[in-house]
Amino acid sequence: MTMPLPQDAYPEERRLATVLFADIQGFTALAEKLDFEFVSDLIKEVWLKLDQLIVDNGGYIDKHIGDEVMAVWGAPVAGEDDAKLAVATALELQEALAGLAHTSLLPGAKELRLKTGVHTGPVLATYVGLRNEYTVIGDTVNIAKRLAETAEPDTIVISENTFRMVRGAFRVSNLENLNLRGKTSPIIGFRVEAKLDQPTRVRYTDVGGLETRMVGRDAEMALLDAEFELLDTAITPGLALVVGETGMGKSRLLMEFATRKEPENTRAQFIAVRGLAEAEKAPFFLWKSLWKHRFGLSEGEDEDNAREIFLRGILQIWGNRLGPISAVEAAHLIGDLIGLNWPNSPYLKELILDPARRTLRAFELTREIFVRLTANGPVVLVVDDLQWVDKGSLDLLRYLFQPAPTPLPLFIVGGVRPDFLKQQLHWANLGKLIQLQPIGFTSAMVRSAYPVMQDYPEEFLARLAERTGGNPYFMEEIVKSLVQSEADDHLVPDSAPPALNRQLPENLHALLQARLDGISREARDVLLLASVVGRMFWVGAVKAAARQPVGTGLLNLPDEVLDRVVQNALRQIVRAELAFPRADSIFGGEQEYIFKHSMLQEVAYELLPIKYRKFYHYAVAKWLAQKAGPDFNVMIASHYEKAGNTSAAIRHFENAVRYAQSRGADTEVTWIANRLRQIRLGDAAQPQTLK
Repeated sequence: MTMPLPQDAYPEERRLATVLFADIQGFTALAEKLDFEFVSDLIKEVWLKLDQLIVDNGGYIDKHIGDEVMAVWGAPVAGEDDAKLAVATALELQEALAGLAHTSLLPGAKELRLKTGVHTGPVLATYVGLRNEYTVIGDTVNIAKRLAETAEPDTIVISENTFRMVRGAFRVSNLENLNLRGKTSPIIGFRVEAKLDQPTRVRYTDVGGLETRMVGRDAEMALLDAEFELLDTAITPGLALVVGETGMGKSRLLMEFATRKEPENTRAQFIAVRGLAEAEKAPFFLWKSLWKHRFGLSEGEDEDNAREIFLRGILQIWGNRLGPISAVEAAHLIGDLIGLNWPNSPYLKELILDPARRTLRAFELTREIFVRLTANGPVVLVVDDLQWVDKGSLDLLRYLFQPAPTPLPLFIVGGVRPDFLKQQLHWANLGKLIQLQPIGFTSAMVRSAYPVMQDYPEEFLARLAERTGGNPYFMEEIVKSLVQSEADDHLVPDSAPPALNRQLPENLHALLQARLDGISREARDVLLLASVVGRMFWVGAVKAAARQPVGTGLLNLPDEVLDRVVQNALRQIVRAELAFPRADSIFGGEQEYIFKHSMLQEVAYELLPIKYRKFYHYAVAKWLAQKAGPDFNVMIASHYEKAGNTSAAIRHFENAVRYAQSRGADTEVTWIANRLRQIRLGDAAQPQTLK
């Protein structure tokens, strides 16, 4: 049992937490027909087993209430993947109780069943009672308890908030809107069926601090739905591209589409991946990210271990269906494409002098992998930020559309900026284009999208809609800013929002700068240093930049306090929804984050004093060079170039050329070779970015 904590053990604070309620059914009935000593012994045996599982998985046991236990992840301390741990624990609790019921010699054990509810949301972490007990309170706790009440025995019900944070890690089924006791409106729930052996998406945990609902995109969602329905009879891949300028909500529409469809279509597999500007010239980086995440591989993995894990993952997809192609050949050729070395491979040996043919064979085998993935149901591949995907990865995506005798019910959904289609006209002709225009926000739509705005007057919401110009990202950031200003003013619920009297920002750029100015100095410094790394950043790289001796630079702190300050800053950044942690990192043992939006990263970088930038780029380049494999050479070289270290930049660009040549990535070879030529001719006084 959790012991009382000293008053100063943890501060009283608002936190994001995942709360689990597990209710054991059967104790009450047993108490009516068995001696209380037998029931007491059984209760002790059960809770000793289940409590240990919760603690081992990082949960805090808040309390036992009769036949229930309440456990919390995210308070008193937060982890990188609290929601996933909570849901995984719920599955383990079910399995443990079933095993105990089967093996226990105590009377009545076989009649015990477990009902579990899990919800993620804001809580107040505080101390209560004469015993000074640490606990969390708030509506998040109530919802978790009500979800457990609605669950059938031996089932786990999670809320939409929790689902958004764990999607792709578990197989779930959609429940009809749940009417919870004490709640005026129904909520969306999901039943957890099992943990997926191979996660289907790169997951960045969405903290859900501001409740938002997508509005104004019903027509676009209907078009996606219509294309998705064609999968039932499809024999060739389909494509839908969501096209829009920055801030139009491409990522949100893709996320909502997958979130709605995945639980309703248990046969379909949803795989999600993202293009990154920093990796635009890294051959086949998109596919490396997809496969390494699916198989649980990280950069710097022991080579023998990495090959074994990759081969095992390919074999699992391959299944038992025999054919003229070997699963081992598929593992070797596809693994080679994404940078895995297979010494003495007979399949690679015969193609060693012909990179183009080797690449084509890897394309053929990738298609076969997807054919086998679709054997149990259609596959939906969601690719966000398609404009940043490297040329080799785009070629492989296009290859999947080529006519072939074997059916391939694959649906590719992409988010892309308009400029991409102007340069890559063939993509516009491959499938359906769904254009995102500015949303004509009305006051009712604002209230519907952001329940927190319910009490704002009509004229203010109209002014808000006019100022944002129909840009949903601009609208969301303004609402967050208003909510934060109210919190800063310590409003009581019935008071008139003083935010109404504040001047609205002129544009999104000014608002994002104000948002960065609104967090603590340490958190702002961390984000500015993170912006040097890129939209995707790692804690180790941020700390490496912070250690640079640049006079009055950012985070000039001794090592013994730097780690604590950075971690505290990152928690504030996540709560402010400026960046999100990733469930798994490309680099083993390194926390990875992503900026909420590419524009936010650009604004943060602009705030960084120019005189310090070269020092920070140098630190990031050195950190990456120690951590990363050969496909990061372009990224490393770019950082060295911005640091003014021409010799190191040339060395890594030369390595990048050789790597791209070995992968048959002619477009990347040409780009890098041109860049090298410019540097050697002295034309790189103003470093170029990878765009």
